[in-house]
Amino acid sequence: ILLRFFKEEKGAIKVDGLELNEANEDAWRSLIGYVQQDVYLLDGSILENVAFGKNKHEVDMDKLKDTIEMASLSGFVESLPLGINTPLGERGAKLSGGQRQRIGIARALYANAQILLFDEATSALDNETEAEITESIRKLKEKDLTMIIIAHRYTTLQYCDRIVRMDKGMITKNYTFEELKQDNLQKFRK
Repeated sequence: ILLRFFKEEKGAIKVDGLELNEANEDAWRSLIGYVQQDVYLLDGSILENVAFGKNKHEVDMDKLKDTIEMASLSGFVESLPLGINTPLGERGAKLSGGQRQRIGIARALYANAQILLFDEATSALDNETEAEITESIRKLKEKDLTMIIIAHRYTTLQYCDRIVRMDKGMITKNYTFEELKQDNLQKFRK
C-alpha cells in the first residue's frame, strides 16, 4: 500500500497531513527507495547497478561515491581491482547477500530517495551479514531519511525510533526496541 501497488480499501494514508491519492502518487513514489529481500541486479558493474538506468556519461561521480559511502560499500569497492567498474556477474553472482543489499541501498540513495522501505531485507541473510546491514541502517539513521523496515527478525530493528507490530493488517502494539526485546524474551521463557 505504501508503494501504491494496492490502494487502501478503507481509511486513508496521510503524509504530513496530505492524503495520498492519484494526483500526488507519482510525487510520492519519487521519494521512496525500495530495498527488497532479493535485490535485482544487472549483469553489469557496480556503477551501472547503483546508478541504475543512467548512461555512464550521465552519472554524477561525486554523488555515486557519497551513496556508496552511505551504504557502507566503500571498503568493499576499494578492495576490488576495477573499483566501481568491477562486473558483478549475472544477477550479482560475485556478491554476498549483504553486498547485494547494500547495492540496493546505494541505488535507492542515488535515486534521491528520502524514504527507504526495507522489505524483509535481512531475512535471507546469516547473522553476521544481518549485523552488517543493521550497521548500515545505523549509519543511515544519522542522515535526513525516513526508514520503514518490515522485518520478522527483531534484531534488524534495533536502531528504529518506533516499532509497530501488525497482525492481519491491524496495528496490535507499539514498541521501543528495548520493549520489543523484553516482550520476545518473555515469550521465549514461556
